[in-house]
Amino acid sequence: MAPQKKAVFIYFDETDLHWCPDKGKGYQLIGHQQEVMTPGTDEVKYIIGGVAYPSGEGLYHIYDRKRTMEVENWLAAVWMMYPDTFIFLVWDNASTHTTDMLLPFLNAHQEQICPVFLPTYSPWLNLIERLWRQMRADVTRNHFFASIQSSCFAVVEWLTQLPFSRFMSLMGISKEEQILIESYL
Repeated sequence: MAPQKKAVFIYFDETDLHWCPDKGKGYQLIGHQQEVMTPGTDEVKYIIGGVAYPSGEGLYHIYDRKRTMEVENWLAAVWMMYPDTFIFLVWDNASTHTTDMLLPFLNAHQEQICPVFLPTYSPWLNLIERLWRQMRADVTRNHFFASIQSSCFAVVEWLTQLPFSRFMSLMGISKEEQILIESYL
């Protein structure tokens, strides 16, 4: 009998980063409309990322486009990041995840990567969606950046400085579970 392999759940998704600020609620004086500068034309970048449960490790790439080749590039990086670990890749049914063009990669790595597709229209089941929502609230909502590059830099800075306890709270992991997970790692 072969020895058991460690396993990890990686919650995967992508999100758009627009140069134009995300709209959202804000505070302003009564009778004064909130104003947020915009560049007039929009540029878009895409974050493709995943978060490992329960460790909280993440891998995020920023791309100019959101296509199957970028997803495959990210998958290859994750595969190299966890060489001796079986990966349950939890993701939705987006076309870049279900395309036949990913089959050669997934078939070549089927002994290490198992895609787990979430039910349609159920983003609350994907833990990384919580991270994206908080990132928008803290970084991009109602905030104008001088360039799309400075917006990307701010997001990367936020991801690297997010306290682990806050991250675990976003993932719905209690303090007791955090202590247990930290002792295991």
